[in-house]
Amino acid sequence: MAVIIKNQIKKDFEYLNEFDLERFFDSFSSDKRTLSFIKYYNRTVLDKEPLDFGEFKHLWAIQGMKTETIKYFNDNLDAFKNEITEERNIKKFFLNHCCTDRKESSFCSKLFHTILPHEFPPLDNPIKKRFKLQNEDFIRSILILKLAYNLFFEENSDKIHRIRRLLNKLKFAYLRVVELSDIRILDMYYWFKENREKTLGK
Repeated sequence: MAVIIKNQIKKDFEYLNEFDLERFFDSFSSDKRTLSFIKYYNRTVLDKEPLDFGEFKHLWAIQGMKTETIKYFNDNLDAFKNEITEERNIKKFFLNHCCTDRKESSFCSKLFHTILPHEFPPLDNPIKKRFKLQNEDFIRSILILKLAYNLFFEENSDKIHRIRRLLNKLKFAYLRVVELSDIRILDMYYWFKENREKTLGK
């Protein structure tokens, strides 16, 4: 499955010329919700500002998370960061901490990405659907996508470098592309395409 997704990503970027790719990223600046999230992402992921999980839930658009769960993560933030950094085991962390009244799988993926942005992709249902992972367990889907992204990076470094060159233009300075992981660059593209373009009717 990871190889199929890797090939799909390669195909997606093969047929995007420089003009279309630049126009796509230009559209970020006209969407207030996207700009607000990018500012939050830069504060928490790049600048390592301490997390407040109420804000985290809101900005990452995580639905239905209970107040008790938010408090649990706020109260144990340092311990959880250490656990994630030391063990790097999303399946174990999910089973130990994210399966209370409901399974907080999307939250778990976004937390792992926030702490380990070069290693774990965030995942939500539109991207899961985009890569035909609807029938897969959510955590397994994250691991499949993680492998697919890494396979893509290994075989298509030229495509990532092309996007990085484009985003190095002064008008994209707010994205801070030099500091972004390759995973973030792909996720930024697919998140906007699957979540925002459709909402905005593009």
